[in-house]
Amino acid sequence: MADVIGQRLAGNLLYIDKSVHRRRLIDAIGPDVFKYLNDFMRGPGVDAAFDNEWTVTRVEGGAGESTVTLTDVAGGAALITTDAAENDGINMQALGESFHLGATGLRGLYFGARFKVSDATESDFFIGLCDTDTDILGGADDSIGFRKVDGATAVSFVTEKAASETTLEAYTCDTGWHVVEFYYDADEGTLEVFVDGASLGTVATTNLPDEEQRVSIQFLTGTTAIKTMTIDWINVIQIGGRATA
Repeated sequence: MADVIGQRLAGNLLYIDKSVHRRRLIDAIGPDVFKYLNDFMRGPGVDAAFDNEWTVTRVEGGAGESTVTLTDVAGGAALITTDAAENDGINMQALGESFHLGATGLRGLYFGARFKVSDATESDFFIGLCDTDTDILGGADDSIGFRKVDGATAVSFVTEKAASETTLEAYTCDTGWHVVEFYYDADEGTLEVFVDGASLGTVATTNLPDEEQRVSIQFLTGTTAIKTMTIDWINVIQIGGRATA
């Protein structure tokens, strides 16, 4: 059962679900807060027409079409459905590089998402923050998030700066729902990772990206069969670090 409390940071009010852990921000308000909160209950939801809020790029090896749509799930969800050629799928990034873990004045940044995939082995995905890139799994330069490669069930937490990576084994993929999160405390200089509410500890910040980032997802099939990814929600909240020039 949720247990939401209020906590102040630099004069801003953070709403934290402490029933899970004290780093799970569900919302925040204040002059130094900027955020992206999406339960996928809005948007056109027709084919790849999420481009009212996202840059959507099809990765297509065949003649058909991969799609991203809203789907009928209580609470809302987005559904990515790949085409049936290997490495078909969707790369999508929220419009604008709006988050910055290296910004002057940054106090903290939270990322969280709940999602599931239809195949734990024959699929590839990335979900997190990344600079502008139409093929994130093909080799993004600056990113932070959770990544799984084709043919394996290991999901890694990855920080990447100028193509140099730090990785942490996060969890073993299956076809159930999972909540993945990280919180960067700029005051303490610590980056903590969570899976399904459990802390995996802190990660070295050596390769923390220091460029503006976009909320980002890529999902590909790893075989000649249609696969799906269902995203229940994504929340990103940054406190401090707003551009001043």
